[in-house]
Amino acid sequence: MHRRSLLKSAAALATLAVSRARAAEPKKIALWHIYARDFDMIHLGIKLFNEANNGYVIEPRLIPYVQINPELIRAIATDSPPDLVVINDPDIAGYSSQGQFLDLTDRVAKSARINASSFYKGPSTSDHWRGRRYAVAREMNALSLYINDDLFRAKGLDPEKPPATWAQVLAAAEKLTDPARRVFGFGFCAHQSEQSTFQFLPWLWQAGGGIDRLDQPEATAALQFWTDLVRNGFVSRDVINQQQSEVINTFLAGNTAFAVGGPWELPRFATEAKFQWRVAPLPVKDDKKIEASSLGGFHFAIPKGAKEVDGAFMVIEQMLDASIFPQGWNTGGILAPRSDIEIPSPNWPQAYKVFRTQMITATQRGPHPQWASLSKPLQQAIQEALTGSMKPAQALAAAAAKIKPVLAKTPL
Repeated sequence: MHRRSLLKSAAALATLAVSRARAAEPKKIALWHIYARDFDMIHLGIKLFNEANNGYVIEPRLIPYVQINPELIRAIATDSPPDLVVINDPDIAGYSSQGQFLDLTDRVAKSARINASSFYKGPSTSDHWRGRRYAVAREMNALSLYINDDLFRAKGLDPEKPPATWAQVLAAAEKLTDPARRVFGFGFCAHQSEQSTFQFLPWLWQAGGGIDRLDQPEATAALQFWTDLVRNGFVSRDVINQQQSEVINTFLAGNTAFAVGGPWELPRFATEAKFQWRVAPLPVKDDKKIEASSLGGFHFAIPKGAKEVDGAFMVIEQMLDASIFPQGWNTGGILAPRSDIEIPSPNWPQAYKVFRTQMITATQRGPHPQWASLSKPLQQAIQEALTGSMKPAQALAAAAAKIKPVLAKTPL
């Protein structure tokens, strides 16, 4: 009996030891993201979180940007979603309206680390659907103007006084255009994709228009302005085929004097820009004076069916720690969603100041669960107007006709 008791006690102790060992193992948080570059700040955030010994450990999975939505839709449908996913701004409403993301409103309100009251206006609402928060902004960007100082001075223009109105854009673009040197005055992205929508919307808003009013004079004024720039040869006709990065390629090559672009382009300027340059705010329409830029960026969301919700939310809090944003800006041109996070001694200080100011008026696309159904008709209208196959008013009227049934079912 005594020997049996000893054996039972030993077995009980062994079982207890195994249980304690299992309890000590951190719970795994499956995080899906799109950041392949080792220096992206998400990797610093993952490192800091995993070193915190808080009972959780992140298991990241890198997924190419074009694949993350199909992968996520499939995972949610098969009840095998990640605990946390990085999602693009205009995609949030589609998932949220179908109940595929968890409502984070109350968690965010109680979190001292997220400090949502300090978010810029755009990020403070871009992760909402019908008044509830279903994601939390991770990184933000906006559009501004890149200025080639050398080309400006060569044509007698002062780069310290860059074009601030549409009329000044037109005048500067005309003066800076130099066909003999294969230099165009101005550049923007009109590629038939979400990129042209992203770049055109600020001009639409500056004119007092909106994507729900494309058949109105304000929208026509914006597209007519773009069309006139191309028709007059001040903007290359190639912009209908150029993605945003390719537009900046022409700027960095010295073939475009000033161009629309975002802060994510900045890291390559050190090696590719062989001239003096600066960043300026987007111009305003002379008779409206409406400041506007497009808001871009990525958010964190917790899909329905996530197993480690508490841990996933702790990761969101970690990723909004002010300590990781210097790396985000200095290596990738990533802006914080919060106005109270200011980077000391930032790379490209002049650009940093302008892009932070531009964030104040940066506006989200939508939100709308069928955003693509609103964006694609606008993309087509831009193509039709810039190629001359339709007048801007006619192209926009056709786009409005396609958009109205979508908005009748689900208004903005």
